[in-house]
Amino acid sequence: MNNVKYTGTNIAAAVLILLFFFPWVSELGMSFSGFDLTKNGISPGITAYFVKGSTRLFMLLSILVPLSAGLILYQNISGNKKFDSFYKPAHYIPFLYLAAGIIILYFKMKPDIPSEEEMGGVQMLRGMRQMARDMAPGAFDVLGFAVYLSVAAGLYIMLVNIGKIKDKEYYKPTAKVENIQP
Repeated sequence: MNNVKYTGTNIAAAVLILLFFFPWVSELGMSFSGFDLTKNGISPGITAYFVKGSTRLFMLLSILVPLSAGLILYQNISGNKKFDSFYKPAHYIPFLYLAAGIIILYFKMKPDIPSEEEMGGVQMLRGMRQMARDMAPGAFDVLGFAVYLSVAAGLYIMLVNIGKIKDKEYYKPTAKVENIQP
């Protein structure tokens, strides 16, 4: 374990791996972690009845977040350049995946309410439409704390990689001093 450096990038990558198992989405009393999303994206069970197509693929791709973080940690700790071609993209994938997920969820959570023209121009329905919009949960109502922390960790890794933030070592273990007895 002499190769372990406690840099901001390594800490953020470890945080991404850990937060993959914490709740990302909470709705109707159920919480789903990134691991649960991946598991439900693979499962041919009841999830397939409700979730189809690109949404299911997006759930499955949530595994890219800890895989990218694991690759960053592996490369930084071992110094092994075996996966060097994937190392650079691994710095961008977590933030881009999570940011795209939040944006997509934001637009999917908007209620689909017909306009006045589609309802025949009835003025009475205007208030009902507004109440339906107000009662519908938004993307930020269902997202868990782990998503926000993961976005922050992914953003940090990406900004360090493009050179906007300087990465530094936060902790240096001291060398062991052996008791030498005369």
